[in-house]
Amino acid sequence: MAHKRPWHCYSSWTRRPYQHKRSANHRREFARGGAQSKIARFWGGNKAIPWENWELVISLVVDKQIQISSNALEAIRITINSALQNKIGRSNYRFRVRPKPFQVYRENRMLSVAGADRIQTGMRHSFGRSTGVCARVRAGSVVCDVGASLKDLAVVRDRLRIASMKISSSCIIVITKYQTPEAFKQSGLPLYDDKKRLEIPMFEFVAT
Repeated sequence: MAHKRPWHCYSSWTRRPYQHKRSANHRREFARGGAQSKIARFWGGNKAIPWENWELVISLVVDKQIQISSNALEAIRITINSALQNKIGRSNYRFRVRPKPFQVYRENRMLSVAGADRIQTGMRHSFGRSTGVCARVRAGSVVCDVGASLKDLAVVRDRLRIASMKISSSCIIVITKYQTPEAFKQSGLPLYDDKKRLEIPMFEFVAT
């Protein structure tokens, strides 16, 4: 059975990635090939109701600048979507995964059998081959959103808590949209501005 490299080798990023498509000046395409994304569907639940019409929109926010593999995004989708569909019904929630896994990551595979030094070239040509795709997110980015009613908040919070365990970063659960101030106050969660990636203090909410 092939060994899969642990994700902490790829979780952090600081520099720009190699280009995946040919640029306007026809530079060489470095990151070629790669496995297909494990996640193919980024939504679930009732898409007929707009996000503004849900009583609460609960979101999962990452605290660090990280890379999230397509396997982790698919695990998050299954964890949330399947449980909500069974517990509260497909028509009573709306769900989406925001990051899209466009970034290709690679691995220079090394043999660990007897006589491997006769077969492989060591660190020569160590650029590696593409092995999968992932999504790059910055600190404060929203990973997924769930639109639901106030009575289903406990179920949604529990599934988002479990989904946060699939990510190699600490996460917080916040409210990004609400229909009435009373529903937001009863939720007990902080209000979050997903465009500015900042938490809105309570005194500003009271002033508005």
